[in-house]
Amino acid sequence: MTVKKIAVIDLTGVIRNRRRELGLTQKSLGQLLGIDQRTVSSLEKNPGSISVNRLFAVFNALQVQTFVSSDPKDEFLIQRLMVDAQFRRNRLL
Repeated sequence: MTVKKIAVIDLTGVIRNRRRELGLTQKSLGQLLGIDQRTVSSLEKNPGSISVNRLFAVFNALQVQTFVSSDPKDEFLIQRLMVDAQFRRNRLL
């Protein structure tokens, strides 16, 4: 698991790149979400138009864990998630 901070503007690349990493086509992702390929294409081009519920459904289908915060103090939690992921990857936990 890699923890990355992303801005809303970066969602286009995140959705498209993760879909490709998983070997999914727009059509197959659409089937997972119960939407058509054109809607997936639209979401990839303009994720600003996506509802929060749909965005989390997309992330779930793409196996992307999310942590949303506007509090700069949450940087500590993000760092902790990264350390926890490193332990799991190395089978130390």
